[in-house]
Amino acid sequence: MVNKLCMNCFSSFRPDEDGSRCPVCGWDNAKSQPQGLLKYQTELASRYVIGRARYANGEGITYSALDKTAQKLVDIREFFPRAIARREGDSSIAAVREHSRTFQQYMENFLELSKSVSRLREVTVVESVLDIFEENSTIYTVYKAVNGVPLRRYVEENGGHLSWNETSRLFTPAITALSLINSLGVCHLAISPESLRVTPDGNLLITGFHINAIHRAGGLLDLDLYPGCAAVEQYSAKAVCGEVSDVYALGACMLFALTGELPAEASQRLQDQRLMISKDILKAVPPFAVTAIANSLQIKQALRTGSFETFRTELTAAPALADEVEETDAIRRLPPVSRDLPRRRYTPPPFVWLIASCAIALVVLGIFASRWLGSQGMSFSDLGQIFEESSEEEPVEVPDMRNQNYQHWEKRTQSGELDFKLKISSRVFDANAAEGIIISQVPEPGETVQPGGTVSVTVSNGSATRTLPDYTGSSFADFQAVLTENGFVPLKEEQRSSDVEQGFVIGYKDHEVGDTLDYGSTVTVLVSAGAEE
Repeated sequence: MVNKLCMNCFSSFRPDEDGSRCPVCGWDNAKSQPQGLLKYQTELASRYVIGRARYANGEGITYSALDKTAQKLVDIREFFPRAIARREGDSSIAAVREHSRTFQQYMENFLELSKSVSRLREVTVVESVLDIFEENSTIYTVYKAVNGVPLRRYVEENGGHLSWNETSRLFTPAITALSLINSLGVCHLAISPESLRVTPDGNLLITGFHINAIHRAGGLLDLDLYPGCAAVEQYSAKAVCGEVSDVYALGACMLFALTGELPAEASQRLQDQRLMISKDILKAVPPFAVTAIANSLQIKQALRTGSFETFRTELTAAPALADEVEETDAIRRLPPVSRDLPRRRYTPPPFVWLIASCAIALVVLGIFASRWLGSQGMSFSDLGQIFEESSEEEPVEVPDMRNQNYQHWEKRTQSGELDFKLKISSRVFDANAAEGIIISQVPEPGETVQPGGTVSVTVSNGSATRTLPDYTGSSFADFQAVLTENGFVPLKEEQRSSDVEQGFVIGYKDHEVGDTLDYGSTVTVLVSAGAEE
């Protein structure tokens, strides 16, 4: 009996009774390749043998493959955006005529992304790009075959949630890697419990790199968003996506690791962005970590943690460093200087070129400025007076906002009454400060800030646990607002009652007045539907 080659693991095996199932990996080789994809055992670059299609989305197809040269399994990603392209014959890909320009642009994006990820080959927590080549009028990227399981399955197989120590161990290297990835100008936009995989040695691996066009609304390609991990801006064609979007996704994955549950879809959280964490888990996670994850999952970008450097700092209980990290993020994002430029002998030192360039620029600007000022009936002395007057603006003394409501001060800054901007640097649970109260501020009260500058404040989320209020004599319409104000999510369940007027509260379904629950907990309220008919 002739041996067969498995199209999943490429093991050679003797057919069983069915003549198709691989005894090594269990793959049923009787399953045909979906129509329109590369056929089994197609050869690419005279080196790679194509196996089964493992994954497909709006950007392309991922195949299991065998590298004949190295005799190793690999994954091959084929750029094939089926919304704007078609397969010609068995292999070649052609753009639909009216979308040929868009196809070319997306293919260039695919190539640049593959090159950027290939630069991270030494970063062990990122899947490795082994080869990039062009064939069949498209681009192929060869990745090292990934062993391990998706984070989703790993969490399920380990009791449904992980400890804080295990979560921190897994995610800390990934945060560092994602900071580096974004500094190269690459936004992942698809971080999820599926694209994060846990390797056999127990480490996290970042996979699933695709062009951004499929991970945000408004494009021609089929949208591919992971509910609960995609930030709200990815649902908009106009909003800006970036590192802050990846921070949201990773925060969602950390919450999943700790609780076994993802946040609600971002579009739903616009109405209620509370995060549900059980009391037992909340007690086992350090307060600073709870705060850091909550900050990363803010719906509004302006309130969300803006970078992985800041996120990492908040997760290590070092909030005093967060402002300094934010200031250095812009410097970190500067593109790396190429070290491959040719060098010439006897080249003047860089500072000489810098001085000479500045001098030439000043002369040219001086000539143009002189002519322009003359046409305006002004001189350089007049211009000097303007700058002198503007430089005489006095710094603004920062008032003491501590122990006061954030919204009160926000209105005063937005109205222009105060000449500085107000920014929430973090939100923390504090049993001694009501929700919305400012706990601390930078600069401190009495210190100064330049006009138009920024004052950062830490705002209280209130106590991490809340007490169920008394409902006596309350209608559900009124009591619903009371529960919401106290940080609970009220649900209504009607029940017949001859003692309580219709529409008024009978009591709590599973709790009593005075019970203590976690902030954001759902509370079912029994409401009278009137007397029995």
